[in-house]
Amino acid sequence: MPDKIKELPEYQKNALIEDIAKDFLDDDKLSNLSDFLEFLKCNKLTLRRVSSANWVVKRKGKNLCNLRLNVEEPFWSPTFINATIKGWRLTLNHYELENCFADREKHLFDDDMKQFIWDYVQEPRCPKNCQNTVTVLGKDCHPVCRCEPIGVKTPDSVMLSNLKKAILIILSKLA
Repeated sequence: MPDKIKELPEYQKNALIEDIAKDFLDDDKLSNLSDFLEFLKCNKLTLRRVSSANWVVKRKGKNLCNLRLNVEEPFWSPTFINATIKGWRLTLNHYELENCFADREKHLFDDDMKQFIWDYVQEPRCPKNCQNTVTVLGKDCHPVCRCEPIGVKTPDSVMLSNLKKAILIILSKLA
């Protein structure tokens, strides 16, 4: 089902992301999302719905990551009536970016993984308009948002593999 507009019944308040996503995403995007959800399950991480199109994963009281359905305007509605959803977004958030990836030797960062982290350290997207400078794997990045420092829209399998590695590194820091 490629990008399309659908009229659907209102989803329950505690609806799972996969239940909504299957009604909108094409096979590749849904497959990557399902792969990521399986990764979370295998690592005993649980999604909790925090708004109509947003789910959060917490560990030890800290937000580890967010999953959002990319609901396109102007058809956005909390119930997804006449919604257009073209993908999903994964953001890693609420941790100290500099410290998280500081032990690069311990985590065996290869050049591809370092470049991935640098490419997806994102400029501020939050209402605070953060203007932080952080050093990530030896490179100064500015401006960086501390709320959601790394974000990828509809990751493919290679991006997803790197995001999983990053999450495992973050989890090791929270242990």
